[in-house]
Amino acid sequence: MISLKQVSMFTLFLILFLFIFNVSSKYTINENILRDIQSVKLRVAIDRARLSLEDPNLNYSGNEEALSEYIYALNDFLQQQHSRIYLSAVSSKKLNAQEGEHIEVLTGTTYETYLLFKVDDSHKLPLYIIPIIFAVFNLAVLRSVSRRRFKAQIKKSAVPLIEEKPILQVDLYSKSLHLSCDKEHKVQLANKPLCFYLALIEYCAANPESPLNQNKELPEELLELADKYFHRLISLGHTIRKRPNFSNSLEKTLSEIRAALDELLSNSPELKSKYYPPKAHGEGSRSKLHSYALTRVTSGDIDIIGR
Repeated sequence: MISLKQVSMFTLFLILFLFIFNVSSKYTINENILRDIQSVKLRVAIDRARLSLEDPNLNYSGNEEALSEYIYALNDFLQQQHSRIYLSAVSSKKLNAQEGEHIEVLTGTTYETYLLFKVDDSHKLPLYIIPIIFAVFNLAVLRSVSRRRFKAQIKKSAVPLIEEKPILQVDLYSKSLHLSCDKEHKVQLANKPLCFYLALIEYCAANPESPLNQNKELPEELLELADKYFHRLISLGHTIRKRPNFSNSLEKTLSEIRAALDELLSNSPELKSKYYPPKAHGEGSRSKLHSYALTRVTSGDIDIIGR
């Protein structure tokens, strides 16, 4: 059953498209009429010297039969072009226009030449089916969109919202760390600890069972990843220095990373177990047992901007 709202919308669409169609159609018709009139004026101006027009200065009455044949030939051409104008008369005497007629004047000789046109600027009624079709089509589209939105709202209200867990976002353009849930709170990191931390996360995500001991050499894969991020910083214009030795001063590098994370995760301590490189605990643990690997991090836990 069609509702009152749908009828109102259809009426609104119909009025809108009728107005647009009427204005654009009228503009096109007037442009075509003006173009055809100018074309006929030019043709008559070229042929005027050989036309058998009456000459009031010489008391010459002209040749009406030849003039009629000339006008007929012009109108025949206009009809073939589906023109909206019809040349009624060409005269050296002043003509008067009635409703639906238009007069043009040619000058440039001893006497003026008047051209009388009949003009059809009416709209073709069958063409008005076009805005009606547009109105029906837009109403159908609007109904379809409204129906989809309504279904989406019902589906959205039926499914409970799942709160997204915050992840760590690292912006290489500003060399800063922030959480996805709080992009205003940012912590800066220097080049070396930043590159090492990114490499550590990527390495541990790919090798979750691989321990990392400070007294053992860093894996080549980890060093290559750190080197990759350092070259990215160079390409972003952050530094022109040579690649640092990521194996040297490892404890200092880890301390800088932990200090930055302490500041960043002060309001989210539950995330420390995932992003925080573990510290050594107990006597002798630094030498053999301690691993600073991130055993709980995955590739989906970090978003690197500008990688």
